[in-house]
Amino acid sequence: MHKRSDHLTAHDAEDAQLVARLAQGDESVLEPLYDRYGGSIYALALRIVHDTTTAEEVVQEVFVRLWRNAASFAAERGSVQAWLLRITHNLALNEVRRRQSRPVADEHFDWAVEGEQLMDPYADAEPARALWLRERSQAIRRALTKLPEPQRRAIGLAFFGGLSQAEVAAAVGDPLGTVKSRIRVGMQRLRELLAEEGIDLESLDDLV
Repeated sequence: MHKRSDHLTAHDAEDAQLVARLAQGDESVLEPLYDRYGGSIYALALRIVHDTTTAEEVVQEVFVRLWRNAASFAAERGSVQAWLLRITHNLALNEVRRRQSRPVADEHFDWAVEGEQLMDPYADAEPARALWLRERSQAIRRALTKLPEPQRRAIGLAFFGGLSQAEVAAAVGDPLGTVKSRIRVGMQRLRELLAEEGIDLESLDDLV
């Protein structure tokens, strides 16, 4: 089990006190909370929506939710940072779904498919190489759909979303050790599935 340092524990306790003050009507605490987490919230939103304006709107909505729902925060369930990242994760996914104009169940959200619809990562490549890269990307997406949803989501956030494993854990609300295990086991299975199609996933960078 991952053990947090005393510094982080004290930091989390201070955050919890700020949120408790907000729940009592002290809006002055919004500024320090924004200073601490506004950047990471924006970064997570941008990695999901791939649009600066939309990411900024997500950040604003996250802090509106914080202001409205401060009383619902329970420190025993996790840190303020993890809570805010979960809210960000959910709001950003909702924005992607809304822009795609089709309902997508959260448990079936396909990071690879949705990300490529938002922008073509191979547009600047030579035609022959672009074709090969797209075919490989399609094979990776097919393999990803065969993974259990928790593994697929963790891999999607880490490699298509660009998050660290700690950020993935905070975003989905699961222990860091669980997320690490899901990524490790999922990547091993992904390599096996791709090998069946003659694709050697040499490194994790081959995912993106």
